[in-house]
Amino acid sequence: MISTRTDPASAPPSLRRALIRGVAVAVLLVGVVACSGDDGGGDDAAGSTTTETGSTTTEAVPDPYHGHTSTIYGLDERWICRPDLDDDQCRDLDVTVVDATGTVTVEEREADLDAPIDCFYVYPTVSADPGVNSDLEWTPDDGEALTVVAQAAQYARSCRMYAPVYRQVTLAGLFGDEPETGGSARDTAYEDVLDAWRTYVSTWNEGRGVVLIGHSQGAGILTRLVAEEIDDEPLLLDRLVAAHLFGASVLAPPGEVVGGSFDQVPACTSADEVGCVVTWSSYPADRPPVAGAFFGRQTEGRRVLCVDAVGLLGEDHADAIVPVEAPLIGNAGALDALGDLETRFVSVPDALDVSCQATDTHDYLAIGLAPGDDIRPRDGFLEESLGETWGLHLVDMNVALDDLVTLTARQGEAFTDR
Repeated sequence: MISTRTDPASAPPSLRRALIRGVAVAVLLVGVVACSGDDGGGDDAAGSTTTETGSTTTEAVPDPYHGHTSTIYGLDERWICRPDLDDDQCRDLDVTVVDATGTVTVEEREADLDAPIDCFYVYPTVSADPGVNSDLEWTPDDGEALTVVAQAAQYARSCRMYAPVYRQVTLAGLFGDEPETGGSARDTAYEDVLDAWRTYVSTWNEGRGVVLIGHSQGAGILTRLVAEEIDDEPLLLDRLVAAHLFGASVLAPPGEVVGGSFDQVPACTSADEVGCVVTWSSYPADRPPVAGAFFGRQTEGRRVLCVDAVGLLGEDHADAIVPVEAPLIGNAGALDALGDLETRFVSVPDALDVSCQATDTHDYLAIGLAPGDDIRPRDGFLEESLGETWGLHLVDMNVALDDLVTLTARQGEAFTDR
């Protein structure tokens, strides 16, 4: 899961090839990148993705996208998760719970199709398609869908989940022999997500509150979307329950909670605050980011925000979630001891200590093992699978995924109780 706003794209060809090999090895371990399709997007990939029809605004439809239609996101097959779809991938949420003693139980969980709020999720860089931009095709076994399941599906217990496919900048586009160094590929990815967002708002939102969720490239895109589409639009700003943005830089002046990336969306300071952002990039607690580490690095005198969701909830330790078919921990073999699993997820409650920390150059979420007797193989969470400059980028969300789902429910309640 690689950010589109990092230094690796400017690395020399030999290093880029090494990084590709490193990512490929990580893929074998974490199962989040799967080859899919060809480099064409079919007829949908050509020309404008957006059309606007008559835009007479009425009190019944108080949004700036009234009349928006899309030749792409009007199609059911362009959504990996959408609550009205029969093949919605954000279902089947049961977890195998492993406690500190090694006791294993199965916990039944269901998506809340009547949740009072929505979520809109954008996945990180996972496409192994050739070319600098992916196509719009996906299957349940592709990296795109597996990553949606790994990061976003559990959120569906607290919100109705919308997750579009989009023509993201691919692994080849970031690290190939001819990487994308301009903005056109990034603009293609952003314009797709913007089209999907406008389609969601005009078609399904109906004035409901919404949580924006993204990781790495997805978080970068949503950071831009909040700044350009929501920050100065009162009607949309009023519907923003929260933005959960991980593995990308949300900036603010030193000591401030807003005023960098956003003017009106501050860092969350309590679990019941709405219209705010939860964000971090993670590193091992005993190995702080090196000077050249990619994520959490201050920029032009502005610091990167870090908001500890576990701390907001008043909890002592993080509750991690590991997807079985796409294990994001470096030591995927740690799940072997559990035998054949009946669920798509493994829950590892109270497994990790997390806290926001800072160095002279970086702000980050420090991840360590929770103290006490614990026989679970937790070291995999602390493996820097892509090297020290990447930190724990691959598990940014999963180290505290259950906490994020709980926080979403709290924020949703606060939003609806306003």
